[in-house]
Amino acid sequence: MDIVVTIPKNEYVNDDKETTIYEQGGYEQFWQLSRRPKKLYIGDRVYFIKNGFIESSMRVIRIETKATASCEVTNRTWNGCLIFMDYLRQERLEQLRGFQGFRYRWW
Repeated sequence: MDIVVTIPKNEYVNDDKETTIYEQGGYEQFWQLSRRPKKLYIGDRVYFIKNGFIESSMRVIRIETKATASCEVTNRTWNGCLIFMDYLRQERLEQLRGFQGFRYRWW
């Protein structure tokens, strides 16, 4: 089952940089959560809220719990449940307020 997450406003610049690098090829993208979504599986999508809209989505290719990974763009290390993704798709779906954590897709 797909999930929806919010990109924090203070991460918009980093998100834009990461997207540019990802589109050039050769890099994985991942998202960190504090816990594994039980209904999220390989092939499902993660939808991203940015600027009050669902702006984009990516396909889940791997889920690692209790994992650690470093972002080569921001030089930060992330721990916890890491969701690795590919196939970035631009969306312009419904307008939504951001929230912390994740929610299962409801539409």
